[in-house]
Amino acid sequence: MSTLLVIQAHPHTENSLSLTVGKQFIDTYKATHPNDKVIIRDLYAEEGVPPLNDVTMEAWRKQKFEEPMTKEEKDLLKHHEEWLNEFINADKYVFINPMYNHFLPAEMKQYLDLTAVAHKTFKYTSNGPVGLLTGKKAIHIQAAGSEYHKDGKWGIIKFIIKKALGIKSKESSALMDVGDMYLTNMLKFYGVTDVEKLFIEGADAHRNQRQRILNNALVEAKSMAKVF
Repeated sequence: MSTLLVIQAHPHTENSLSLTVGKQFIDTYKATHPNDKVIIRDLYAEEGVPPLNDVTMEAWRKQKFEEPMTKEEKDLLKHHEEWLNEFINADKYVFINPMYNHFLPAEMKQYLDLTAVAHKTFKYTSNGPVGLLTGKKAIHIQAAGSEYHKDGKWGIIKFIIKKALGIKSKESSALMDVGDMYLTNMLKFYGVTDVEKLFIEGADAHRNQRQRILNNALVEAKSMAKVF
């Protein structure tokens, strides 16, 4: 039995493309992997992501030097540990989010900060940091109003050439999707190198094609979930 951890970073709104496609993936996964455990971690839930604030820093300092901690500090560190262990113990990850200004929602960034813990998800060596979560895999499901990944590597090459020649273009490029690059690099930092992508793009730029874009993504989600 494997454990699938869904990290969902989206406001609780209706008609969300990323949430709709994410639900299709989860439902299909449950139906085709009946013995697996599925955990959904909603980063927009009322409790929110455990913070990295002044209290956290002081609690870590006290923990390091074995000094007495307040109840608030103990509870916060316990909360951090619960979320971290949940992440470490999972076998597969699904990250679901909208693109916000070419990046991830702040809650997703905070979650990645929470899980980036030395000797837990990675370690330092004489040859540099090494990820500790090898053998796991992930999928990133992301919706964006414009199209960034439609032309793959060729789109990146065209974007670079036009920029170098000073040619103005309204076309977007995967190089502008800093959020996906960051998430992918963080997962590799943790040792998770098997990362698939499912992008739902262009529904705002081509409003008359919104349903077609969604339908195609739903079919893709269903197909990917069956073999994930």
